[in-house]
Order: sequence, then structure tokens, then C-alpha cells
Amino acid sequence: MTDQYGLLGYPARHSKSPAMHNAAFESAGIDANYQAFEVAPMALAATFKSLVASGVKGFNVTMPFKQQIMMYLDEVTPLATRLESVNTITVKDGRTIGDSTDGMGFWRTLRNPVDSVILIGTGGAARAIMATAPKSVTLHVFNRMGEHFAEKAAQVQDLAQVELHDLDEIDVYLPYADLIVNATNVGMRDNRSVLSTEQFYDTQPDVQVIDIIYKPEPTPFVAAARAANRQADDGLAMLVGQGALSFELWRGELPNVQAMKRAINKED
Repeated sequence: MTDQYGLLGYPARHSKSPAMHNAAFESAGIDANYQAFEVAPMALAATFKSLVASGVKGFNVTMPFKQQIMMYLDEVTPLATRLESVNTITVKDGRTIGDSTDGMGFWRTLRNPVDSVILIGTGGAARAIMATAPKSVTLHVFNRMGEHFAEKAAQVQDLAQVELHDLDEIDVYLPYADLIVNATNVGMRDNRSVLSTEQFYDTQPDVQVIDIIYKPEPTPFVAAARAANRQADDGLAMLVGQGALSFELWRGELPNVQAMKRAINKED
């Protein structure tokens, strides 16, 4: 019988995850199928219970359910509990176990080791990156000043034991960073970048630049970095990284990451 896996989200049909995971299953010779389950928010509890009862062996979870799904799980890992976010569910012996692979999936994708990291944003993806940062990394976190800045600063201190800086102060830190990460959704629906090309000229020539979003292609953040001749990548690498970790949790083996990358590139 074909093992079933899927993505819980709303919307979900646009996702590259089915192509990516089905390529991994095919490459490994595993009789399994991954599909997107687009679930109306009010129907999450009933739909999830029904899918588990039908024998689905694992799920990825995307917006807007990463926090809401936790109340329907039998177990949640300490990391996911700390982040208040689940993106991967494994079903073992009828028990549902929630975990978060976003952070570790990100750190696995880096081209080179890094010491000094600039992280822009304090949302779910940013918190996952903070919570899983290697102890050897010096992390500088930035966010725009606003009415919830103090609350966000407390969250950053709790997760990463570092201070949250106003984004207006970032220019002082740019020349020393080995890695600059945009972990906001700025640029997804408009043509804005949180950093300008002129600011990227002030960075090290070999700095790594990553935008966690991957639409449009290129994202404004990636385009600004590349205009300054800096090497920049979008969020597809992070998608593959977290997906590969999900595959490991479900199947207990490493997937063919190159097959996963080829599959999502074909989707464009």
C-alpha cells in the first residue's frame, strides 16, 4: 500500500512541497505519495483527525496553522514548544508528534561556516533561526522600531540571549557580517527591499546573503545584493533544508537532496 504524506495549509495548492517530496520518494524507491491538503481554518481539527485516521503517516504544516495545530497533537518536541510553532508532524503507532525543522533546515543550507550573522526580522522563521543558531555564531537581530518592539526584544532575549536592535542602526554592523538574512516578508508583495544596493556595497565582498522568501524571482532583497556583486540566494534552499529534515523524521533515512532541488526548480 502506498504511504501517504501531505501539507496542511490555507492556501496550499501553490506549494512546491509535493513536487519536492515526491521526487525524494521516487529517488529512494519508496512507494509513497505527498499531496497538498488545503484546509479551511474552521475545519482544521476535523480534517486533521480524519486524515490521521485514514492512515496518513506524516505532515508538513504551513500558514496559518503552525501554532493552531499544536492543540491537536499528542506530543510536541521541546524545540517546537519553545518556538510555539510546528511545521512537521510524524504519526507513529497512532500518536501524532509535532516538531520544527525550519531553523535547522536553514543552517544546513549555508555554503560556508559563518561567525557574525545579521538577522532581519522577528517572525516565526526568524525565531526558528535564532533558537537553532550554532553556539559559535555571533547573532545580531534587527527589527523596525514599533509599538511592539519591547515585546519582540524580550522574545529575542529569551530565544537567543541577544539584544534586539532598531533596523536604523544596521549600517554600523554591515561591514563585519559573514551572513545577512532577510527573515521578513518584505518584497513578497511589493518591490521593496529591507536593504539597498548601496548598503550591500558596504558589506564584505564574500558575504553570504539569504532571503527566506522565494517569490518573486529574484526577490527585491536578492536583486539588491546581486546588483552590488554579492552572492545571494532566495528561500528555496531553506525549503529544501527543512523538507529534507522532515523526510528524515518520517522515514529514518536521508533523502536525495539534489533530486529535491531539481524538482522545485522544474516548478518555476
